[in-house]
Amino acid sequence: MTKDLPKWAFGALAAAGSVLVASMLLLWVDFDWASARGITLALTEDHWLLLVPIVGAALAAAASTRSPHTRLLAVAAGIVVAGDALFNVASSLVQSDLGTWLVLGGAGILLGSTAPSRAPWRAIGALAVLAGFFAPWASFSLFDVAWHVGFSSLSLLVLWLIPLAGAAGLLSAGTKTAGALGALAGGVVYATVAWVILTAAWQAFGLGAWIALGASTVALAIGALARATTAAPPAEADRAA
Repeated sequence: MTKDLPKWAFGALAAAGSVLVASMLLLWVDFDWASARGITLALTEDHWLLLVPIVGAALAAAASTRSPHTRLLAVAAGIVVAGDALFNVASSLVQSDLGTWLVLGGAGILLGSTAPSRAPWRAIGALAVLAGFFAPWASFSLFDVAWHVGFSSLSLLVLWLIPLAGAAGLLSAGTKTAGALGALAGGVVYATVAWVILTAAWQAFGLGAWIALGASTVALAIGALARATTAAPPAEADRAA
C-alpha cells in the first residue's frame, strides 16, 4: 500500500510551480524611483532567488508526472519563498531597538494575562508598551515616526493605536475582571505592527514577488496539510489470478 497526494493536489502544485517560474519575469521590486524584475535581481544581487525558478520547475515537473517526491518539493517551494519572507521579517525584528521589543513584549504580556489574578501583569505589559512607544532614550522612537510622518501617511497613522492600546491595558489592570480588555489591547498592538509591515511590503514588492509569495504559500499548505490517499488493495479475484 502506498500513500500519495490526492489527485487534485497534483494539478494545483503543477500550476503553482509554473507560476513560480513565470514570476521571475515580472517586477519583484517596484518603487517609484526604481524597479527590477526577479530574474534581474537573481543574476545581479540576490543570487538565492535563482532557487525560485529551479524549485518551481522541479515542482511543476514532479506534479505533472505524479512523482512520489511531489510533496517534498511542495514544502521546499514554500520554504524557499514564503519561509524566506518570514525569516527576513523575523530578522528585521531581531535587529530592532529596545523600544520595539518593549512594545511587542508588553503586548504579549497583555495577551497572556487575562486571568483575574494577573491584573498586575497587565499593568506591567501596558507600561512596557507605552515605554517602548515613547522611548525617550531613543534618537528616533515610534512616537517620533508617528508624530513626524504618521499624519501625512495613512499607513503610519495607525501607529497612534499603540499608545491607545497601552492606555487600555492600564485601564484593564484597574480591575480583576477586565482581562478581555487587556487581551484586546495586546491584539491591537500586534495588528498595528503587522499592518505597518504589510503596507511597507506592499509599497516595495512588485507583482512578481506577490505572485511568487502566493504560489509558494499554496504549495507549502498543500505539501504540509493535504491528506494522503492510500492506494486500494487489489481485489481478491485479482489476487487469485
